[in-house]
Amino acid sequence: MMKDSYLKKILFGLKYLTIYYISASMICFAIPKFLFMQFRVLHYASYAPLVEVSKTQHMWSFFGRSYHYNLFIGITEFLIGVLIVFRRTRLIALLMALGVYSNILILNIEFDIDFAIGHTFVDFVLIVVLLSEYYGDLYKFFIQSGGKFNHVMNTGQNMFKQYFPVFFVVVLSVSYFIFAFNLRATVNEDVVGAYKIERLSINNTPVILNNGNLGSDPMMFLEYNNQIVLSVNDTVYYGHYVLVKDSIKIRMNHPTNFNLQSMDGLIKNKNKISGEMDEKKLFQLDYTRIDGKKDYLNDLY
Repeated sequence: MMKDSYLKKILFGLKYLTIYYISASMICFAIPKFLFMQFRVLHYASYAPLVEVSKTQHMWSFFGRSYHYNLFIGITEFLIGVLIVFRRTRLIALLMALGVYSNILILNIEFDIDFAIGHTFVDFVLIVVLLSEYYGDLYKFFIQSGGKFNHVMNTGQNMFKQYFPVFFVVVLSVSYFIFAFNLRATVNEDVVGAYKIERLSINNTPVILNNGNLGSDPMMFLEYNNQIVLSVNDTVYYGHYVLVKDSIKIRMNHPTNFNLQSMDGLIKNKNKISGEMDEKKLFQLDYTRIDGKKDYLNDLY
């Protein structure tokens, strides 16, 4: 009897750990969608021919095409995260979660989101296990009773059980929203985008540029993850950049065919970068932001 009592306590504790784990996962997945932080597509990737786009990019770009769709998914996930911690609404949350996780699991498998398959499968199994507690009621509701439950819930709860779920949801939601908002604020959306390179000069000498592998013009892409991509002269060059107010530092992974490896300069009027590159050479790059009608990502974010 003593062993059975300990086992019941352990199972009871594991059950509630699982419930709050699912809740935290759903809330933390939802909030980035409210801020349009998930499913962001890199600007340069959107210029790749469709036949060269991976299944992962196909899915990512589809979900990232609409903020309102992200908002819909986020609200659903947030509701699951909130409702699951309350006993009266737990079954509703679990049924919603079963549908959501089934969809996510199939998407991850079919679109090669390999890094997410493992934890999604584990979460799906945990939801099924939690739902198994309601098997009898679900069978009665869907098969026998045609929609009637005769079960009377005991409403008596101690103060901890009554208020801790509210405390958990509020604290997690507010704190994670603040974290996500501050993380998003590190991205300068006025700089991120796709640009047509109009002119490039080194030591006041013009450099002739032709279009690269991406787009029909010489292109520069400044991404939200601090990646810079130059598509010029039938080649694509990758690097990274760091912004501090109006100053920008660019470091390319490999030298370009006009010998750009690094550059420190200033962004002027949102259409010009001027400064010094390798060997103290003067560098000036004039560019134009691609119109949103030609590149929807420039207007989307």
